[in-house]
Amino acid sequence: MENEVRRTLDELVTRYELEPDLCDIYVEGKTDKLLIEWFLDQKEYQGFVVYEIDPVEIPAQILFEQGLKDNNRSRVIALALYIQDKLSEIPLHLTCIADKDFDLLFGKEYQCDLLLFTDYSCLEMYLFNEVALDKYLRLGLRLSQPRAREVLNQVSRVLEELFLIRATNETLELNMRWLEKFGDCCNFNKKNNQIQFDSTTFITKYLNSNRNHSQKSIFRIKLEELRAKELIEIRYKIHGHDFSELLCWYIRPYLRNEIRSSYNSEILAGSLLACIDAEKLAQEVLFQSLLARIGR
Repeated sequence: MENEVRRTLDELVTRYELEPDLCDIYVEGKTDKLLIEWFLDQKEYQGFVVYEIDPVEIPAQILFEQGLKDNNRSRVIALALYIQDKLSEIPLHLTCIADKDFDLLFGKEYQCDLLLFTDYSCLEMYLFNEVALDKYLRLGLRLSQPRAREVLNQVSRVLEELFLIRATNETLELNMRWLEKFGDCCNFNKKNNQIQFDSTTFITKYLNSNRNHSQKSIFRIKLEELRAKELIEIRYKIHGHDFSELLCWYIRPYLRNEIRSSYNSEILAGSLLACIDAEKLAQEVLFQSLLARIGR
């Protein structure tokens, strides 16, 4: 929070009991904070404050009781659930915003008036569109090739597979550390103009690096169960970090020599974020809901 002032859950409950008209917004991290602030500034809204969740002290026991993982997304959800439970009247303007993450795939829902979720799996998915990526490729990187539509088509299948692998780890509660260099399992097949992702090799490396090779059989079974669940919208089943990593891997060969060696996914993520459009965001349910809350 502001100036890194730490507050407990009960202190925040008291804050909103005494000042129910405060327009406070809690988000998972810095990028979320900056994006929400920028969007509301563009829409000329005032009187709001956006806070990162980190400085809010949320005991591990609270997360455990609510069946939540120990991460920032869970802390945002826990804050919303706790305040709603403790207050007799829900503050009109208080809002907690969390990534949808795996909730659609797992059929998970939360009954909480203070809580809003991203329309897709995460905030980065508002950039998974042809307009934003085309602007980034042509103007940001000065590339005439590859074209945005082709790139999105190419990376979608791999990103969905990575998302399902992550989801399998979640549902089996293996708590494995992610295998960052999944590009080692990717090759671009020039004959059919497609990315070939070796899922079997990646899963083997993933399990071995976490000393879970004995779980390979059950992991494959659960993965196929999740694969059978139909989520029509591709943006429901992509992890934001995987998007920036795979996109960086894909476009690096097209880059000018002078920037290729220093180019990385962090640079890509920040530059692509600058291509977002406030008017397009305003058409999404999350941002419409946010504007409605602040304006009432």
